[in-house]
Formats: sequence, structure tokens, C-alpha cells
Amino acid sequence: MEKIEVTVYGDTYPLNSSSPELTKKAAGLVESGMRHYAKQAPNCDPVKLAVLAGVILAEKQIELEGELAALQKKIAGLNSLMDESLL
Repeated sequence: MEKIEVTVYGDTYPLNSSSPELTKKAAGLVESGMRHYAKQAPNCDPVKLAVLAGVILAEKQIELEGELAALQKKIAGLNSLMDESLL
């Protein structure tokens, strides 16, 4: 684990990370989401902006996990077809 600092929405957070570049990229996505929603609701509390950004990122993760599972299933089916055709 490496000690790093990330800044999100003007606040700096010390973190331990096994993948500093990934952690910095994730912090950048949270920052981007917060700034996006702050434009729509400029008086919104930063904590609420952070929660909203987090929920949106979690939704995207769930969506991508579903797509990955569907692709893995499709690949497994194609591998089965290939195995059958080789017999």
C-alpha cells in the first residue's frame, strides 16, 4: 500500500492505495460528477453532491457488471459451440 493524497472538490484526503493511479482516476471521476451536479444545483451541500456522484458511479458500475456477465455468458456459449464442432 502506498500513501497518497487526492483532492476532491477542494478538500484533500490522505489515502492508502495499492493502485495510486487508479485511486487518483477514481477521485477525478467523483470530482467531475460533483462539479457536474453543482452546475445544476449551485447551492447544494457538497456532501449531497458527493453522495449523488457516488450513486451515479455505482449505477454505472452495476450496469457494466451486467454487461460483462452477459458477454461472459455469450463467450461461454461460443466456446461450447466451438468445442462441439471440433468433436
